[in-house]
Amino acid sequence: MIVIMIGLTHLYGVEETQGLHVIISNLFWWTSVILVIIAYRNRSMWNVGEMPWYFLFLTFLFFGIRELGHLSSSPMVGAIRYIFGICSAIFMTSVFMFLYIKIYKRKTISEPMNSIPFIITLIFPVLLAYLYFSGIGKEDIKNIFFNMENILWITGSSITIFTTYMLGTKSTGSFVHFFMFFQLAAIFALLWKFLGLIGSISCPIPYSVREIIETMFGVYAIMSIYVLEKMLRNLSNRIS
Repeated sequence: MIVIMIGLTHLYGVEETQGLHVIISNLFWWTSVILVIIAYRNRSMWNVGEMPWYFLFLTFLFFGIRELGHLSSSPMVGAIRYIFGICSAIFMTSVFMFLYIKIYKRKTISEPMNSIPFIITLIFPVLLAYLYFSGIGKEDIKNIFFNMENILWITGSSITIFTTYMLGTKSTGSFVHFFMFFQLAAIFALLWKFLGLIGSISCPIPYSVREIIETMFGVYAIMSIYVLEKMLRNLSNRIS
């Protein structure tokens, strides 16, 4: 039985470009992109402004693009994949920070603040170009952005765990479930990237284990968006 479980685990995540995780992850994240688009049609049911919706959409879109990078073994594609992952982490953190400021703190978000996440994300493509033309090896560039992505996701997930918890205490009905599921997603994202970070430093973690945890991140992320879309659709139907 143990041998079978080890074999199934190995099959799930053989390496970056092979394994069942490649199919499942892309299915989850691109389905989530579609759900965000559908939910956006009923955005008037949730008066939080436009920017959180844009950030939510970019969170899933950028992570979906990141997962498409699994289809290539090129080190430069890998580095670019990690940049999309970094951007996804930044936008995810921004979604719930903005909601926290607006819903929990009941403060207005200024226009310059709306631009901050976009400005931060632009740093990383510029950095990639600088490292590339500096003559640093492609594999080394990939490893640099791998560690950057780990740090950004650990930081962003920690912030998201806090903001979703606080938002959940101010919410009612299905909004509580939306924040709860995204908090669980952030917890698994934190664990996923923490294992990746310590694996690159001193203690190698089996790739399949990290991919299973990443899949749990995707499971709770898609569940949160499904809950949000269904709730807003039901509210819209009741009013109409």
